[in-house]
Amino acid sequence: MTATHANVTGLAARIEYVGHKLFTDSYFSSSASFDDLLTKAVNCCGTVRPNRNRMPKNFEHQVNMKRGDLKIKVNIT
Repeated sequence: MTATHANVTGLAARIEYVGHKLFTDSYFSSSASFDDLLTKAVNCCGTVRPNRNRMPKNFEHQVNMKRGDLKIKVNIT
């Protein structure tokens, strides 16, 4: 667990199992922290950099994207 992952899960401890949504910027967003918080019923949304550790291989950077384009990954359990 990285230091930012520990900070996010520590700060989100108050909203575990309540069903709140957590919005983060690219510094605090990671696939690992989002997966961890999803198991605790905290829905997350945030900008994620494609070169982050544990990012899915099908979520690679696309050269043909233009400003304002979105690429969305949804994890439904």
